[in-house]
Amino acid sequence: MTNAVSGMAASIRAATESETFDLAGHDATNINQTIQDAFSQPFELDEMIRITFITGAGKLGRSKYDDKAMPTMTSALRQFDYVEDRGASCVNECGGSYKTQHDTGKNLLTVVVFPRLVEAADDGDGAPSDQYPLSFPLVEGSPEHTILLASEETFEKMAPSMCPSWTEKKSCSEFLKAATETIEKLDAKLMSGTPLSDDENGLYDAVGGVHTIATKAECLKKLMHQQVEKGSLTHLELDQLLAQVCDKIDTFAAEIDVALQKSQEKKVAKLNAQNGKAEARKQMLEGLTAQPPHNLKKEAQITKLNKQLKPLLKLEQSSKGRLLSVKESKELGVMEDILEEISELEDASCGWFEDDEAFHVRLEASRKKNAAVASNSTKAASSGKGKKPGTGSRSTNTTFVTPGGLAAKQTALGKKAAAAKKSKARSNGGSAFAAMMDSDSDSD
Repeated sequence: MTNAVSGMAASIRAATESETFDLAGHDATNINQTIQDAFSQPFELDEMIRITFITGAGKLGRSKYDDKAMPTMTSALRQFDYVEDRGASCVNECGGSYKTQHDTGKNLLTVVVFPRLVEAADDGDGAPSDQYPLSFPLVEGSPEHTILLASEETFEKMAPSMCPSWTEKKSCSEFLKAATETIEKLDAKLMSGTPLSDDENGLYDAVGGVHTIATKAECLKKLMHQQVEKGSLTHLELDQLLAQVCDKIDTFAAEIDVALQKSQEKKVAKLNAQNGKAEARKQMLEGLTAQPPHNLKKEAQITKLNKQLKPLLKLEQSSKGRLLSVKESKELGVMEDILEEISELEDASCGWFEDDEAFHVRLEASRKKNAAVASNSTKAASSGKGKKPGTGSRSTNTTFVTPGGLAAKQTALGKKAAAAKKSKARSNGGSAFAAMMDSDSDSD
């Protein structure tokens, strides 16, 4: 397997045009090594290429892929500062990004990587990929495109539902910060008398200026502050905020010691005041009770499908060692369709600016709740549907078929959802989200 992995890494490095690589048969360790070998260094190419990795498949090919193929690959990419960007396309400005996709037509799970390219001199026809904090041109209909082009009034109305959690609001605010810095750089370029490229001018005209972005950022700041004040924070968010405020308190303590040694009384007083606020914030956070993550967007449909799935799994379990009637076989035949639909609904429930860790927590909570609801529903149905004496009969001309190995499907839901990481409707907006949690403040 080692040779195969090395060979794939070499083929990836040698690619000069868009190619697809199948990870069937590769375990998590091999995948991690392949990504390290292939993407640790920039590609020496003039134009961007698309490298697609098949990380999972439907019922006919699911067993060929490691359940952890997709998360292992994305984790390895992030080690080399690759960021997830659902709006990424095959242009040089998107180098160093990736996106996950679910090809429903071919029933394949893929990770599309746009490799980082060796920096080339600017030919004056466009902007280098590292010149601006925000990658553009923006893809029409993407989260970034939507929030930047929305009016201030529309943004204020959509923000609570677009970013329901504190973490999502923080991510969105970091994106807006990157957009502000980008527009400021474009302003400076214009002031120097340098004309903008077509892409630069398109972004500049569409966004509406720094003031419009600042108004949207202030709206998010207010919502984040209100959310902390109300205690509407998950366990993960509380842990993050507490860790950050503790780090800040430690920093203040060190700075105070240095200022005391230098007899800088005014600075000491200022630092003590800041430290007091940090201590009060810590005490406030410690007094909060973590709230459960909010429901998935498609929770109602998922719950309904899980209720339909439960008796089918029970029927499959009971069919071991016996023949199935045609009716039973048809009933089990729809189980795979239900599994696929549940997976797609889960993917569609990921927030625009929600990271993998936060979404995974919500997804697991949803699965546990639906498992309990479906179980209770099945028990209630079985206790209330007893047959009346003498009404049961056994047909003498029933046609039977074999189960065909359907028992393996009863764990398919868990495997499907684990492999089918979200086709996220969010984007990290280039490298803007790498520092999303740098501040311990709920609004700064």
